[in-house]
Amino acid sequence: MERTELFICQCFDVSHQLILQTLETEENEERIVYGNFHLVHLDFWDKLKSTTKYLFGIKREDGDFDAILLRPEDAGKLEWFANYLNTNTSTDNKDTTPLLFTFCSKDNVYNVTFEPHKTKFYDGSIQTHSELSICVSMKPGNVFYRLYRATKHLLGYCSCYGDIDSFEFKQADAEKLHRMVKEMRAC
Repeated sequence: MERTELFICQCFDVSHQLILQTLETEENEERIVYGNFHLVHLDFWDKLKSTTKYLFGIKREDGDFDAILLRPEDAGKLEWFANYLNTNTSTDNKDTTPLLFTFCSKDNVYNVTFEPHKTKFYDGSIQTHSELSICVSMKPGNVFYRLYRATKHLLGYCSCYGDIDSFEFKQADAEKLHRMVKEMRAC
């Protein structure tokens, strides 16, 4: 069964999005969810700053290039992909707060973080909200390759495979997706 879903960041910038899709699979074939990121196009000086840090191996807390904040209303779409991967396996109901885990692609590391926030107003009322963010960091490696990737970022290179990289969720990642859905629904 083929399906494609678009997840737009809480900032509602359409250039800041996560795309997940499945392709038609045979009965014996492993199910895979393919994804890619399109990140906010920062101004040149912010790009230069993050690229310079990346070249010298300095990690930023919001990823080497940026992070995407998933919206609670996207939980249903994400759950469909988790259920698609979750054939003949069960998930446990462990308490997962705070939610911190990583998944990797060929060139990048994606850090997933769930952070609850409380805001206290002058009238004494308290508002709570949560952020589920995915931060993109590139793996250390060949300096020339890092320079090539940094140059592409500085020049604003975009492709249909994502601004930085594409990735895959395998069946073993179904539990991670279910945990993400659980935390998004708790918001």
